[in-house]
Amino acid sequence: MEENSPNDPSLSFEKYKYKVDLFKWLIGSVALVVMTTIIDWGFKDRAAGLQEIQQYDKYATELIILNNDPVKKRMLAQFFSKVTPSEKLRDGWEKYYREVNVEYREFLKKDSIAQAKLKELANKDSTQLSESQKIEKQQAEQTVRETQRINSQPIVLPNTTVIPVVYIQIGSEDQHSFAKNLIGKIIGLGYKAPGIELVAVAQKMKNNEIRYFRQSDESSAVVIQNMLKDEGVDAKLTPVFRLSSQTREGTIELWLK
Repeated sequence: MEENSPNDPSLSFEKYKYKVDLFKWLIGSVALVVMTTIIDWGFKDRAAGLQEIQQYDKYATELIILNNDPVKKRMLAQFFSKVTPSEKLRDGWEKYYREVNVEYREFLKKDSIAQAKLKELANKDSTQLSESQKIEKQQAEQTVRETQRINSQPIVLPNTTVIPVVYIQIGSEDQHSFAKNLIGKIIGLGYKAPGIELVAVAQKMKNNEIRYFRQSDESSAVVIQNMLKDEGVDAKLTPVFRLSSQTREGTIELWLK
């Protein structure tokens, strides 16, 4: 059999094909590694973001959403906008900071106006003030006092070590499947949901109720209320502080009529 010479065109073509195939394999392998790295990074970034959200959810509702204090909200938003590891969440906190900063400036402006008005009226003889001026002075004094109270009030961190436990009470057996679905939603929030109890008296209630027994559990009750809204169910927040000594911290009862 005749052997191919080094200058044989067919041999050169085979070498060329081999090099092309090798190059394609290398490109494919590199691309696969890069894509795997990107996807893995994306999952890790998303997981980190979810962990951050879960941490914020423990106290953000009480410290920020339910907090009418613009000074503390601005301080917290500024803090999270700087220290949050996730870039996407950090951008969100920066946007929120800009919003509460506007609120904060309005707060300072209102206080400044009240102090100027109070100084103006304080220099006048109180016996010579008209009724409208007296009312104006009282309002200015109240505004200044409230500003001083807000500025001097420290940030009180809620207890984040207690896992809320939600007990579901239903008025009829027809609600059992819906209540069972709610258990999964509640657990997904990081709360506990031991089970469902059929309580006939629930049928006589005017509204669905979310009962909580301590002020510290209000934020958790609000989270349950918002979850129910997403399910198309309205429920009234019902504090029952008189029973706080008979219940454990973190106890919440969901009554469905």
